[in-house]
Amino acid sequence: MKNKNLWIVTTLSLLACIAHGVMLFTPFNDYTYTSAAKLMLFVATPIIYFALSKDGKFKDMFRVEKGTKAIKYSLLFGLATFVVVLLLFIIIRPWLDGEMIINAMSNVGITRENYIFAAMYYIVVNVALEELFFRGFIFLTLYKMGYRAYAHVFSALLFAIYHVAIMQHGVDTGILLLATGGLVAVGFLFNEITRRCNNVFGSYIVHFSASLAIVIAGFYFL
Repeated sequence: MKNKNLWIVTTLSLLACIAHGVMLFTPFNDYTYTSAAKLMLFVATPIIYFALSKDGKFKDMFRVEKGTKAIKYSLLFGLATFVVVLLLFIIIRPWLDGEMIINAMSNVGITRENYIFAAMYYIVVNVALEELFFRGFIFLTLYKMGYRAYAHVFSALLFAIYHVAIMQHGVDTGILLLATGGLVAVGFLFNEITRRCNNVFGSYIVHFSASLAIVIAGFYFL
């Protein structure tokens, strides 16, 4: 049964990411359409899995255990993450092509006029969807099955590949390769936070902090 559920998780998560990635190469590559598709895919996929496998419940991903210190530490780590991401942006800013980044945002429907709305959606809803999907569903489900190494590696790699597909038109090859390695490392970090918290709230706090810093950096270019 565990092997069967392993393949169900792997297959469903891959299909969801592929479906979202395909949209990026169609006329529907607009932030509104891709966000709506992501919402449906990243919520429906775990619901379908739990319905098919009978392996736990959707709400288990949000359970908070009494007495845990992990989320408190996540708040402090989130603050540190926010500062570090902003400092990294300041360091690499001379190598970033501002015009390319603006054009990339424009190509998916993000403009100066709707940036605040898009940014709020990104740091609140988008981050929640990614943590629900990559950590709450993929990582925790596989980890609790006993496939601990696979849970860490598969979740981190899929998290990185998913983001590379989104940002490939906004940065040059060198930055893209650097970002890929960084995203894999971030995926492992978020997985470990999720493992310690045994839910998605700790990684959401840190992810939210990093995304807020990225939004501020994007505002600089606009």
